[in-house]
Order: sequence, then structure tokens, then C-alpha cells
Amino acid sequence: MKTSTSCAPQTCDSAIAERPRYFPRQIITADDLSLDQEYARNARRLHNRMLHGWGVVCGAKVCPVPDTTGGGQGYQPWQVSVCPGYILGPCGDEILIDCCKTVDLRTSGTNAATGDPCVQMPDPWCSDVFTKPVPTGPLYVAVKYKQIMARPVRVQPVGCGCDDTSCEYSRWRDGYEIGVLQNYQCSQTAPDLDAAGNPDLNLLVRGDMIDCPTLPKDPWVVLAVVNVDANGTIQSIDNCACRRWVVSFGNFWWACHSTQVVIQNFVSNAGVDFQNLKPDSKTPLTAKVHISAGTLAQPPASAASLGQGITIKNFQVAAPTVAGQDVTLTFVVESDTQPAALPGFRNLTLKNVDCSIAIFPSAIQVVADAAPPAKAPVKKKVK
Repeated sequence: MKTSTSCAPQTCDSAIAERPRYFPRQIITADDLSLDQEYARNARRLHNRMLHGWGVVCGAKVCPVPDTTGGGQGYQPWQVSVCPGYILGPCGDEILIDCCKTVDLRTSGTNAATGDPCVQMPDPWCSDVFTKPVPTGPLYVAVKYKQIMARPVRVQPVGCGCDDTSCEYSRWRDGYEIGVLQNYQCSQTAPDLDAAGNPDLNLLVRGDMIDCPTLPKDPWVVLAVVNVDANGTIQSIDNCACRRWVVSFGNFWWACHSTQVVIQNFVSNAGVDFQNLKPDSKTPLTAKVHISAGTLAQPPASAASLGQGITIKNFQVAAPTVAGQDVTLTFVVESDTQPAALPGFRNLTLKNVDCSIAIFPSAIQVVADAAPPAKAPVKKKVK
């Protein structure tokens, strides 16, 4: 894996006005395919920068590194750990820190790619260069987006084939650089707060004309301000003094008001015994259903059912917005319809507009007609 230094953009690139147009028999080059990718990437960067802004979305806390020697009561000097997090860079780049990264404050920082093993391996070709900072002020742990070239492949030789061992990197990987900055100036713009010191969301929809966000000059997103003494002892870590947060809906959710209906009773206005209904009854029967909880919408948003062979002639909701309402049903048991009203117990089902249902078990019973007595065969007289 190799870190790109000259190819990775260090400033914002908003060139999204041109993309490839493909046509038959076209000779497609690497530039055409790269332009196709960059168009989509730059459009997403512009979307992030204009609609979401930049800063820390979640996580990315900077913590001291515990000292595992000597009983583990202290912390490692000069070292801090950056926890996993998700950040939107000032240019709209998406930075995903998926593993805890240990940073030595005596170095310029560390580079990593998303998806790398969480175990940090030392570079076999070069060692870290420690530059002991002069503790005249705080140190700023910051992160910025960085592309990293990966997966080298052997390329075809050009010409006589004398140089047939050359390689090219075949992949770009999204990565990041965690830097240790000195003499950094935090944003002088005050956050949008109300009188109580809380974020004032009303400022999002106030004003007449809104100017577009300006292009930032610095690609860094500061995560924490760290103070150390001359021996490297961590004196303080402030994750809020210079950190910029982005509004996120990742943890925001809500629950709708329940419309679950609870049926308390099912009674007849005419004193009809609903437990002994004949399957050939064609007389309309009126019943009242009392609901003790929930609300029903007016038909046809809500519906009622007593099973096959039973036709609901009238379905009315008395008070659709108040719990404890009454529902009026007028139904007919018909045996000559298809399918027929088979004998047995029937449940009353009320279905609401949001597909919630309430079932009143064994609301009615359809009983079979008694079979007529068999007539004795008539014997013929023999003459």
C-alpha cells in the first residue's frame, strides 16, 4: 500500500460540469473512465458540503492510551488514541475511521486506509521520526481525507520489453491522515446558539437570501485539543473546544401514536341472540360494538368483517377521533351466497386505516338448521 502525495487533492475540487458521453465504436481511455468516477464523486462531495456542511458526524473521540505496565494506573506519555468515527471533510469527503488508531504526539501523525487491519504494523522500510514539540501551547489532533493507492499489478511492457517488471497500482482506497498540528486557529465563527446556549434550529429557516458556503482553505477537521508537559505527560484532552459537529439523523427516530383498537363488548340493540343465528337468516341484524381504547377512522378507511358468508350491510363509526367510541354494524347472514355461511363461531375483526386490527373472539355463532325428521316409507297394499 502506498500513500498518494501528488495525486490526492488537497483543496476542494468542484469540477462536476463534465462527464463522459459514450457512443458506438468509441475508443475509451483510462481518462474517460476516471472522469466518469470523478464526476460522481465530485457531485457527492458538493452535495455533502452544501447540504450537510462539514465536521464530525459521530464518534472520533480522542482518548489517552492506558499504560499496561506497572499495574496499569497511568497513561502512556506522548500517545493518544483516536476512536472509530465518521467525519465529513471541509471539501465534502467522507472519512471513515473504522479502527482505533494510536497517534504519537511527537510525530507528524499517521496515515491509514479504511478497511486496514486494526492491528497497527510498523513500517519495515522506515521508522518513525520523533520531533519533541516545545510545550509552549496546546497540540491539535486533526484528520483529513486522503486517497491511498493499493493493489499493485504488473503492466505490459512498452517497446522492446526490456522493462518488463514495472508495476502500477490498480486501486484507489479511501483513507485519511491523522495529524498533530501546532499553532492552529480554531474557527472564530460562533455556533448558532439560542439564548439558553442550545443549538438554535430556527436559524435554518430564517432570513431572505442565503449565500452559498464558501470554499474552505484548510482540509483539516480538528478532533481534540491536547495539552502535554515537557515529559510528554498528558495533562488534558478537550474533545469539544475546537471540534465542529454536523447535524445527524442517525440516532434520531420517533414512534407514531398507536391506533390499536380494543373491543370491550359486542351487543345487540334488539335483543337478538347472536349465538344462535340461522344460516338462512335474511333479516338485517343491528349490533353495537363498544371500543374501550384506540380510534377508528370513518369507512372506507376502516373495515369490519364477520367471516365468509356474512355480509356487512352497514358499518358506521360514531366518533372517529375519540377513544371509547361506538361502532354500529348491520349485517345479514346469507346461506345462498358463495361461499355459504358455514355453521360455527365467528370472530369480529375491525381493521383500521394503518392496518392495525382488533379481534373480538366468538362474536356470533351460526348454527345449522335442524334436519327434518325422516318419513317412514309407505307400504303398498297388495291386492
